[in-house]
Amino acid sequence: MKHQTGELSPDSLIDIKYMQNDSKFTAKYYYSQIKAGKLASPIKIGRCSRWKLSDYLDWKNSHIQRMRA
Repeated sequence: MKHQTGELSPDSLIDIKYMQNDSKFTAKYYYSQIKAGKLASPIKIGRCSRWKLSDYLDWKNSHIQRMRA
């Protein structure tokens, strides 16, 4: 199932696969970003990890700005 950001609200919960498909970074990279305090920790729902779309997009924009600097 493919998600499109236009269909989601900032409060929508996304999974790691959504983030990987969007950016092509690995799950290991995302968890290193969480450990470094650069990406919000996931919301745990049972055994599943989810992120608010707004937290992911904030991280993504910040990451892009750091890469351009």
